[in-house]
Amino acid sequence: MKYRNSLIGGLLIVMMWLFVGCEETSKKHYADENWSNADIVRGGLLYDKWWKVVGAAEPTTDFPLYATGEGTKSGSDTWKCKECHGWDYIGDEGHYAQGSSHYTGFEGVWTARVMDHADIFDAIKDEGGDHDFSTVLDDADVLDLTKFIADGLVDMGDYIATDGTVTGDTTSGATLFAANCESCHGADGQTLDIEEDEAGVQGVGWLADDNPWEMLHKIRWGQPGTSMPSMKDVGLTDDECADILAYAQNSLPGM
Repeated sequence: MKYRNSLIGGLLIVMMWLFVGCEETSKKHYADENWSNADIVRGGLLYDKWWKVVGAAEPTTDFPLYATGEGTKSGSDTWKCKECHGWDYIGDEGHYAQGSSHYTGFEGVWTARVMDHADIFDAIKDEGGDHDFSTVLDDADVLDLTKFIADGLVDMGDYIATDGTVTGDTTSGATLFAANCESCHGADGQTLDIEEDEAGVQGVGWLADDNPWEMLHKIRWGQPGTSMPSMKDVGLTDDECADILAYAQNSLPGM
C-alpha cells in the first residue's frame, strides 16, 4: 500500500510539473500575442520623433546610450531613433557615416528586420539597460516600432545613390505629387516652410536635395504631429513614393 501511494504521489508530481511546464512554454511574448494590433505607420512616425506621436514633452536630457557613442548632438536630438540609426536605416554605414555631423558610430536597424519580433521588441524596450525606452514608451508604442522595423524598412539604396541622387519616374512623380501633396505644399512645393529658422523658404524641393533619405521616409510614413498622411497608408507603392521624391528633386525649387 505504501508503494502504491508513493507511486500515485510521484505520478501526481510529474503531472503537475508537466502541466506547469506546458503552461510556461505556451505563454506567448507580448509582441507575438499582440502582433495583429501593431500599427506600422505609427511605428514609422515614432522612429522619426516619438514624443510628437505619444503626446509627451520634448526630452531635454541626453539619451543615456547616445553618450557612449561618438555623436555630438544634445537634448532631444539624442532621443530620435533616426539620429543613431539613420534615415537610411544603416547607421554608421550610410549617410550618417564618419564625417557626417550626425555620426555616432552606432549601427543601423536594417539587419534587425530579420530578428524574431520578440527580440526586436526586447532590444527596443531594454528595460533597465542603456537603451531603455520603457520610461517613455509603453508596450503598444514599442510594438508599433517593432512592426516598423520588421516590416516597414526599405533599402534606400534602391532609390537613392550614395551622393543623394534619386532614381525614379519624374512624370509619374508629377502626377502623384499633384494628387497627394500639392493641396498642402503648393504646386511649387514651397507653401510650407520645412526649416522655419532658416532664411527664405525651404520647401519639399529643398528637402529632396538636402536629405532625400529623410524625405523618402516622410513620404512613406508622414510627418509626426501634423496631418500629413502616410503615402503607404494611402496605398502608394515604394516605387511611387520614390517617384514623388524624384519629381521633387528634379523639378521643384531646391537648394
